[in-house]
Amino acid sequence: MQRRTFLSSSLIAAALAAAPILPVWAAGSLPYDDKGDPFAFVVDLSNAVLERIRGSDSLKSGNIDALRELVDGIIMPATDFTMMTRMTVGPKWRTATKEQRKALEEGFETLLMRVYAGGLSAVKDQKCELRPTRVKTVRPEMVIRTLLTSGSENPIALDYRIYQAKDKSWKIVDVNIEGIWMVENYRSQFASVLSQDGVDGLIRLFNEKGAELAETMKKKEASK
Repeated sequence: MQRRTFLSSSLIAAALAAAPILPVWAAGSLPYDDKGDPFAFVVDLSNAVLERIRGSDSLKSGNIDALRELVDGIIMPATDFTMMTRMTVGPKWRTATKEQRKALEEGFETLLMRVYAGGLSAVKDQKCELRPTRVKTVRPEMVIRTLLTSGSENPIALDYRIYQAKDKSWKIVDVNIEGIWMVENYRSQFASVLSQDGVDGLIRLFNEKGAELAETMKKKEASK
């Protein structure tokens, strides 16, 4: 159970959290239709990420630059990361300054990147498919329920919370991994820090944890 949860969170959370650097796909050539069928949008997006990881030794080794390129080209255009960060921070977001909000987003991105980059080596033959359902009603806000299937392991339940933006594109704002919503999970972890040390305290935590994880990854790379 622990390994499966780490695998699925590695595939999705790291991707959602990454900061953009260089585009991988040319404009208008994304491997999914973000204004069409929301069910196909989620499945195509997930499988594009899996396929890209399988074909890249750099990604499977946890290379941050490679992961950022993947995310900028495929994931970030499909994600409302500002909303995701706002929901994770909770009520304190409303009183945060513009500079603090920017620092919160950047810190949360970096933290998630460092935490999950090391799990991408677990990508083998996984494939995303919709969970069997007779109901496929399209609404402005939806939860798309999928499975990560593999020929050698049990399926992993993976659900996406999405909404339709003003330009009619679909945006991901949360991911449920084996019954655990990512936003809720992180919000509960950050609540005590926000209560005791406020927004600046959470920003410091992001920076400290990001630096610690970066150093760990640097030592891991040097030992190869």
